[in-house]
Amino acid sequence: MGKNSVIKTLGKRIGNVILHNLLVKHTNRPESAGHLQSEEVAYRDAAVKEAKKYNWNNEDKKAIKLIAIEFIKNKKDKKYFDVAFSMKEADKLVDEDIINLKL
Repeated sequence: MGKNSVIKTLGKRIGNVILHNLLVKHTNRPESAGHLQSEEVAYRDAAVKEAKKYNWNNEDKKAIKLIAIEFIKNKKDKKYFDVAFSMKEADKLVDEDIINLKL
């Protein structure tokens, strides 16, 4: 897999990590929290593996962030429209995750 493909995959994985993190915090169904947390861990593990494949420059990080934010927005609008969280919060968490992954 080339670097551009990994950028797209990593952006979606980070998007899934943050989305599930936000869903746990803001869910209307507390009984789903355990399942959401386990999915968050699985997506984070996959993101960590992807992140180690390349060295990331600032343009790569921007592209990854844009993909992650777009992924979160699309999933929120289509699948989780009943869960209220701000995209500003999502944006901040994506930035933090990119730093934590040492991209």
